[in-house]
Amino acid sequence: MNNKLNNMINDFLANTDAKDENELNEKLQEFIKKYNAGEIDYENTILDEAYELLEKAENTKSKTQAIKYAKEAYETCPDCFDAILFQVHLEDNPLKRWKLLDEGLEFEKDRLEDEGYFEKDNVGHFYGIFETRPYIRGLYAKADYLILDGKIKQARDVCKEILRLNENDNTGARYLLMAIYAYFEEENDMLKLYKKYPEENLEMLFPLFILYYKQGNDKKAKEYLDRINKANPHFIKFFKGTMKENTDIPYRHYAKGDSSEVIMYFREYDFLVETIPTINYYILENSKNKK
Repeated sequence: MNNKLNNMINDFLANTDAKDENELNEKLQEFIKKYNAGEIDYENTILDEAYELLEKAENTKSKTQAIKYAKEAYETCPDCFDAILFQVHLEDNPLKRWKLLDEGLEFEKDRLEDEGYFEKDNVGHFYGIFETRPYIRGLYAKADYLILDGKIKQARDVCKEILRLNENDNTGARYLLMAIYAYFEEENDMLKLYKKYPEENLEMLFPLFILYYKQGNDKKAKEYLDRINKANPHFIKFFKGTMKENTDIPYRHYAKGDSSEVIMYFREYDFLVETIPTINYYILENSKNKK
């Protein structure tokens, strides 16, 4: 949902007296009908204007023009943290990138604290609140770039903070944290995290497999390897060289259980995979019955 539409909904609902969830849903349906009929009066804010500039930045094929639009967006509305993030992702110089990101995150945190968003009722639900959602995206970007710089422990702390602020974990910080725990062989923390998010997918199971392989727990390693093969039949095909590869997969765009999930994992979690360069032999030896 874009910023303008979010504001329109909030303004519309602010003038209603919905008493429960059913009445709220009825009001939302009423809004949709009026919105589609062009009957909603709304005056653009400077934040709306900033997001319109960011939309232009996303749609242009020129990197120079994209940066220009992103800077204009920030100049239009300094509270638009997404404008900073856009510039961060386009910055090739890592030192300049870190300066932009760190200063942006500090400014955004101070602003959100001043406006009361770090109060107890909001903590744990940051991605569900439109105003705090960009901050979560910024923290995830920080964790990603820390991994890229080899600062794994710092990335671990950032992932923990993301999960504290946003328990639903819409950005997938739990997956990165599982890989980090496997990297440091932190079994207790891994098991606690897996208990909270018990998913049968590659991003949750592979770190557990690696943990027990590194610890020499053959029984557990084979158990999780078997669960991985059941969760994604393309996993073993990848190691056998029989999987049709599509390397043109956008960042974190994949389907669970699909070949795209396998490609994404070994592309984006290479910091963990590279710690065990001979793991392919173990996987092939213990997956002989898998096609």
